[in-house]
Amino acid sequence: MTNVITYNNDKGLLAYIDFLASSALKLGEGNTDRVFDFEDALDQTEAAQLAVDELKKIPEVNTLFTERWLPAPINLDELSKLPEGTLGNVYASEMKAKGFDPYFYKKVPVVDDISYLKMLWRSTHDIYHVVAGFNTDVIGEIGLQAFFLAQTPIPISVMLLSFALVRYSLYQPANFKALMTEISRGYSLGSHTPGKLIAQKWDRFWDVQLSEIRAHLGLNPIL
Repeated sequence: MTNVITYNNDKGLLAYIDFLASSALKLGEGNTDRVFDFEDALDQTEAAQLAVDELKKIPEVNTLFTERWLPAPINLDELSKLPEGTLGNVYASEMKAKGFDPYFYKKVPVVDDISYLKMLWRSTHDIYHVVAGFNTDVIGEIGLQAFFLAQTPIPISVMLLSFALVRYSLYQPANFKALMTEISRGYSLGSHTPGKLIAQKWDRFWDVQLSEIRAHLGLNPIL
């Protein structure tokens, strides 16, 4: 038998085990470095390349890969001046209210399709929360990951969902039902939203009403 994945030779598996074992990891509480390190460790897995291959079959996403598009620099103060209800105004208001930094994520040089996909995902992640209507607490984050998984085959979303299931079943069983409810809601909503969030050039929509954007995407969030 050849190509057998074992504990000793699979980098993705080893990274996942280390991720689970890290007592310092607290999703949703500002400690995201471990998440990004874990995502980086998945670069050389087959799943990472398959994700790129599948996404590039979508014409709009393939264009982004070709152009290496990333959002223009974000100025929360300027976005706050946009009319109430626009994506930019709502995004800036929520980011300021929660004390979030638009550039909280770990940067990596874009040298290939996999590194570009990571930077695309990381630089637009907080916009997805606003557009899809998911909270930024732990359960809301996992709900968004379920939404995203239904739309795009990105390995980190699978890993974070599985991590959350382990963590809540073992250490927060009283909240397990709430977690499952949000995962179900996220996956269902993502499955029934024809417009791909990852295919959008979001900095073109700052001055567009959030309700119009959702209608354009066919997204009807159940809040």
